[in-house]
Amino acid sequence: MIKLGYMTNAFGALVGAGGGVTSVKDIRYVTMCDDEEAIKIIKSKGYSAIELFDGNLSNYEGDPEKFKQLLNKYDIDLLGVYVGANFIYKDALEDELFRIDKIAALAAKFGAKHIVLGGGAIRATGILDSDYDLLAAGLDKANEIVKKHGLIASYHPHLGSMGQSPEQINKIFSLTDIPFCPDIAHLVAGGSDPIELLTKYFDRIKYVHLKDLKDGAFVPLGKGDIDIRKIVELLKEKNYSGDWLVEIDGYSGSPVEACETSYNFLKEIL
Repeated sequence: MIKLGYMTNAFGALVGAGGGVTSVKDIRYVTMCDDEEAIKIIKSKGYSAIELFDGNLSNYEGDPEKFKQLLNKYDIDLLGVYVGANFIYKDALEDELFRIDKIAALAAKFGAKHIVLGGGAIRATGILDSDYDLLAAGLDKANEIVKKHGLIASYHPHLGSMGQSPEQINKIFSLTDIPFCPDIAHLVAGGSDPIELLTKYFDRIKYVHLKDLKDGAFVPLGKGDIDIRKIVELLKEKNYSGDWLVEIDGYSGSPVEACETSYNFLKEIL
């Protein structure tokens, strides 16, 4: 069954787990929010699932029953978990894969379906041609680890990474067969035509991050310059059977309003 989820990162500032400063195996994304309050709002606006960062989920590693009770209390599913990694540093990759393995195992306990992988570090001296091979090899290894836990791994091209421009995205996907999680606003901001990429890589898409963009800022769906309706209709015409995730991080307005506005926009077209 196709699910519509919302990312909890809209409800707080993004930070990194402190241990990651000195230990690669402890790097995490963390949204500084009250997880329960975010879940309560998301459910109240009509969504049936959530995605959250690996750091927020790993906070429940020592007490998984607490998170299970939270999901049950609001009758909401854990749809996906976002994990970032560098992938290009050979000595660090083992520890990066170690934590991807740990988070995938934990996510599987809660019935998650997707692990979204971001990253591909840019060196201080710039991107080397060989870095694309290293990134692809790292993604292939991560893909196998995630599949071992019964989940779907997807690569999420992201601003500020090796997967920013359309040329970079095409190069990466020429070297790996990992599924593609398009984030519509990141694709547009990076110079891509989302319709072109969605059409080209449609067979790889199992999960879509819907996000709108206006004047370089992320905004609620339907409030930006991207024709989200056209994108949704394209995927529906092609019989897309994957899941949908709304992500409005960094919005300067009310996160509650962004959550509700986006749902009201989508319910008319999904």
